[in-house]
Amino acid sequence: MPSDAQLKLKHLSSLKFIKDGQNVIFSGNCGTGKTHISIALGIKACLEGYKVLFTIVPLFITQLKELKSNKSLRGYQNKLSKYDLVILDEFGYISADNEGAELLFTHISLRTGQKSTIITTNLSFDSWGEILVTQL
Repeated sequence: MPSDAQLKLKHLSSLKFIKDGQNVIFSGNCGTGKTHISIALGIKACLEGYKVLFTIVPLFITQLKELKSNKSLRGYQNKLSKYDLVILDEFGYISADNEGAELLFTHISLRTGQKSTIITTNLSFDSWGEILVTQL
């Protein structure tokens, strides 16, 4: 692992990003350890008393859409706000339609600056617009 990556990993393993409500994005090719590192950080956070949720983005978007159609989205958002760290794995695995993209963006923006979110993706940032069909 390159020395700059080692320094960043050491900083992340302090979990200060959770205390500060900062978000983290792991971007890289398949098989480079993004999910592994995210899970390790999640486990460490649990061991230190933080509440953590791990899910894959396609499943998360499906759940948000179902909750919206059942008119129970607000209650779920309140529940999600209790998690100190939410790990959203496999962003970009499938494309999101307008509704899914808006729900995902809303969830992330509600947490920003207050609670932490980790996103893993094998997409470059330039490709995010292809996945999030809508212009957010």
